[in-house]
Amino acid sequence: MSLPAIVSADQAPKSGEDWGIRVRSVGKTFARAAAGTAALDGVNLTIAEGEFVALLGRSGCGKSTLLNLIAGLELPTSGSIETGRRRIGMMFQDANLFPWLTVRGNIELALKLSGVPRADFKDRVDELLESVRLPDAGSLRPHELSGGMRQRVALARTLAQDCRILLMDEPFGALDAITRDAMHDETERIWAERGLTVLFVTHNVREAARLGDRVVVMAPSPGRIESELIVNLPRPRMIDGPAVASRAAELHARLQDGPR
Repeated sequence: MSLPAIVSADQAPKSGEDWGIRVRSVGKTFARAAAGTAALDGVNLTIAEGEFVALLGRSGCGKSTLLNLIAGLELPTSGSIETGRRRIGMMFQDANLFPWLTVRGNIELALKLSGVPRADFKDRVDELLESVRLPDAGSLRPHELSGGMRQRVALARTLAQDCRILLMDEPFGALDAITRDAMHDETERIWAERGLTVLFVTHNVREAARLGDRVVVMAPSPGRIESELIVNLPRPRMIDGPAVASRAAELHARLQDGPR
């Protein structure tokens, strides 16, 4: 069997193309003894540069697996994934901050790994903390932060990689409703200011309708794309607003009607 392709390192879009992520006939099988478990099968997805796409589906439908493949953390069993020469940043549900480092130290570590000269650390960290609206938090340690503040630091650390593609794997699932709404606002603002391409995994229909330009619905066993919904609502949006509720109801119906 030929090696599947991940060409994010050397395959840039051709002139006139504006895609940010392109997934072609991707499958992923995890070995289980003599047999294998198909997590994904025949996934095709193109995300425009600068688009905000929400990836919605029940637990176990392969959403996180697809994100890991796009990030290059795993190889697909078949198919190809293209992201051009763009840097990719990934944000998880857990902030995963190093507890022995300050907020500033956590972000500086990301800058160091990205090859940023140490002389530029202070200005870059100050800029990133300002971007996530935590300008005075640099000297604090993770245990001194609220859950929402930790996720803001995690977002700043991800942005420190100068990513053009931001992959978000249910990053606000553990937050309370008020904090989650505030993080929605911050994510939308940063996406718009930086012109990022965002793929946001969630199983929350209102969150998907609140954030996405487009919502891609996945079905399980094996994971595959079942349908898409163009949200087509003006921004900013309110998660409890009637227009978002209407889109969320349609998405919920699609999940209920889909394969079990």
